[in-house]
Amino acid sequence: MNRRLIVAMLGLGVALLAACGPEQLPGDYRLPDGAVYEGELRNDRFHGEGTLTWPDGRRYQGDFVDGVMQGQGRRRDTDGCVYEGAFVNGQPQGEGRYQCQDATYDGTFDAGQPVRARVTYAESGVYEGELRDWQPEGEGTWTTPDGGVYRGTFADGEIVQGEYRHDGRRVYQGEFQDGLFHGEGELFLAQGERRRGRFRQGALDGPGRLITVDAEGEENSRQGYFANGDFFTAPDGDQQRRRQRAERVEQRLYSEERRLQRALTALVPQKPGQRDIYVLLVGGDGRQAVFQKEVEWVAERLGAHWQSRGHVLTLANGDQGGAPLATRTSLHEALTALDGIADPDEDLVFVHLVSHGGRDGDLVLNQPGLRLNDIGPADLAQWLDGLRPRWLWLVVSACYSGQWIEPLADRRRLIFTAAAADRTSFGCGDHSDRTWFSEALYGEALDRNGPGDPEALFQAASDQVTALEAEQGIEADQRSRPQVHLGKAFLDWWRQP
Repeated sequence: MNRRLIVAMLGLGVALLAACGPEQLPGDYRLPDGAVYEGELRNDRFHGEGTLTWPDGRRYQGDFVDGVMQGQGRRRDTDGCVYEGAFVNGQPQGEGRYQCQDATYDGTFDAGQPVRARVTYAESGVYEGELRDWQPEGEGTWTTPDGGVYRGTFADGEIVQGEYRHDGRRVYQGEFQDGLFHGEGELFLAQGERRRGRFRQGALDGPGRLITVDAEGEENSRQGYFANGDFFTAPDGDQQRRRQRAERVEQRLYSEERRLQRALTALVPQKPGQRDIYVLLVGGDGRQAVFQKEVEWVAERLGAHWQSRGHVLTLANGDQGGAPLATRTSLHEALTALDGIADPDEDLVFVHLVSHGGRDGDLVLNQPGLRLNDIGPADLAQWLDGLRPRWLWLVVSACYSGQWIEPLADRRRLIFTAAAADRTSFGCGDHSDRTWFSEALYGEALDRNGPGDPEALFQAASDQVTALEAEQGIEADQRSRPQVHLGKAFLDWWRQP
């Protein structure tokens, strides 16, 4: 409902009540517009506890003083929106709560509008601070569903000056426009690196300064030029980089098939009579190094518990490392190769997927310089259905990854996801070495529980993530809520010696 409309409607109620005058009013009095009053009277006016109901469904229940809604009350509008709290002269005034389909306002109201409140939006997070005309205006803090925090000065519902934090770390400080870094500002990266200059639509562009910290803790500052966020010492550095990237992409395209085949042929055959574990690791979005770093670390961590030589296959996008690219084709070929090697009754295929996740559940596959199609849970389910039955342990670390459980759930499978179907996960920024869920799962939880009890392993990781999110100030309704599917047949098989 239009926020200004409620003010007008409340004002109409005041006028109607005032029009009653001092004449004698019977119980269940009907006003000229058809509204009906039921309640207490004093000196021929509505006074005390009462209820006023309009023909269109609007309803006020609460205190009246001398014919006016005043004191504590509850007002419901035709669209179902409700205000509950203090009224003065027929309008919300003082502490109250206004709840509608798209947002809930808890705080201080003045002349019918919130002026300082905690606003919980249905799809865009939580704002706490000053408001005007039902929008953030003045000083405040906005926490987004993915855990980002904007703190500073707002105008017309958008931050214009302040700072942005993610995963508890300061990322940017300066000017904003349309929610993006725009204007003079400073970017804070890992290992103490800072980038200072003028931002345009989220990226540094033009003259600026790069500040780094050496091993001794000394700052080094260089003046140069930024293009699309990258630093160059020469004004034409961006053009040089584009030429170099195009050359690398061309070389990569010619060598990629050989690279993938070498990785597939390096897998060793399974040994009959024993349980072999084959691990497939996939880092999807090559625009950020965190995903490539994570799959390398997960391979190292799992190698401490399982046989790794000839049993681990890594696909990762990015400009660093020598792993084959993570594409729909390479992932399908990798699963097909493992299907031909692993025994369907004896062996386990362990798959770890990490990337950015979309609201539709798809995982981003992106290699800078190449256009790749993303992958969704229905794709993996279709590919697995075309292979021999096998024991599968799947971990998906991405936002909205809970959507992978239902299409892939099976009695012979374990599935761990970093977030519920409608929640984001955390730790996927440039300042992270790995996502929070993976850090918990393959770190302390794996050290303490080992892989022998998957249920205990997941619970330990989930508890650690929840504690970290609470420590970082992420509200309960914004937390990731990792999900799990425990196939009974898998657990029975896994527990066998």
